Amino acid sequence: MFWGFSEALDLFEEYRKTQDQSQEAPAELNILLFGVGDPRHVLKSASKTFKHTTKLNFYLQEGCLELIARNLLLTCIAFENGQHLSVKGKTHLFMDVLGNTLLRPFSNGYVNTKAKTLTNLVTDPDYAEKVAPIFKFDGLRYKERDHLEDVFRFWINHEKHVFNVAQYWDARVRAMLGTRYDHKMGAFDWDLHMRIRENGAKQICPQEYKHWRNTGIAFTFPEYEQSDPNKTFAVGLVRNGAVYMHRGMVGDVTSGPYASFGVKCAEDRLLHSQHGVNDFRSTDVTERNVLEIMYELQEQKDYTLNEKDIHQYGSFVLEQGQNLNKDLIRTESVECCEYNEPLIQCENVKIHFLSVEYLLKIQTQQEHRNKYDIIVIANNYFSFLKEDFPQLFAPNALICFETRQLTTFSKDEISQFLTQIKDYAKAHSLQPLTNFAINVPHSIIRYRSISQTQ
Repeated sequence: MFWGFSEALDLFEEYRKTQDQSQEAPAELNILLFGVGDPRHVLKSASKTFKHTTKLNFYLQEGCLELIARNLLLTCIAFENGQHLSVKGKTHLFMDVLGNTLLRPFSNGYVNTKAKTLTNLVTDPDYAEKVAPIFKFDGLRYKERDHLEDVFRFWINHEKHVFNVAQYWDARVRAMLGTRYDHKMGAFDWDLHMRIRENGAKQICPQEYKHWRNTGIAFTFPEYEQSDPNKTFAVGLVRNGAVYMHRGMVGDVTSGPYASFGVKCAEDRLLHSQHGVNDFRSTDVTERNVLEIMYELQEQKDYTLNEKDIHQYGSFVLEQGQNLNKDLIRTESVECCEYNEPLIQCENVKIHFLSVEYLLKIQTQQEHRNKYDIIVIANNYFSFLKEDFPQLFAPNALICFETRQLTTFSKDEISQFLTQIKDYAKAHSLQPLTNFAINVPHSIIRYRSISQTQ
């Protein structure tokens, strides 16, 4: 998946809540992100490191290299030098790349230019240490680095780098709806109100959700026009000379990229709703939450909301543009900065990218045993867990399972999946930290490993 279905967490704070508060914070924490799709937990946790001295070592395990490339790009946006991009500029660029099948020309220019820098990061260790010491690529095989180089080359604008995402998206929607395609807006509305909102994601508004289901564009603002294909959505890339083959558009086309940053908020007034109409869209809440992360990463101090910095379009139906150029290819480079300056320093954070071949092997490798203090498991990666997986847990480790709560799954399907997680946890002696007696939806359920301490 290109995004997760649970809110961004400050994993250091989550871990501290599970420990004896009288003890000092640990000097170091190893964190395994098992298929989470996007870097939301990395960025949320990194933005709060100015408040503590614990070193956070993130290990990202994904099932395909194109997702590693996306994680790398999105993280670079957040840590971009403030002289080249403002906090708000980084916020909107991040949202564009994260959730929109079509990008603004500026965003396309950034991806096109940054691809050259990313190529150097994965192929030149000395350059990577100078420009982006936060990243560690030791876990990737040389053939995987070569494939990443191909991915980044595909992102560069060229007449043979074809990715008609608008057609791919429409084909996915047609295949999913079948005979209901002619009444697709009604089907989208039913999914929103009878599934997603009923499951707890009430912040998502009809106008933004239906526009996303119809076009693949999740985050829109009146001052922007999306026009260029977002080639970071391409997977299964295979290069044949100057031409690339790929699997088209894959991933989620029903739930949307709203859960990561757009469902919960520190300011209750942004979540206010009257007669089912929200004051703020999930897009607006996402803008506020991403803005906080970008601000705190850059300024290293607490963010204070200024409502002039965010939009408020919950009750408005915006006039959507015609998605210019959606069926064409932008072959020329877009004028923009090089974006090759060193990233913002974050001494307490290291991000290790693991080989995609580790997806199953990691569970049996000696070097990973008893290593991870925190593990976050995406709902669609739960099926990859084997009997040996608990051997990765450090003593008193925090294990977070993503549920299917904030999706279009039915209540029965959500309940069945939750039961599977509970059965797995019970079979491996995990102590529940989530209070299931309280009848509230949980997008993340938390456990602690106690088998190591008995």
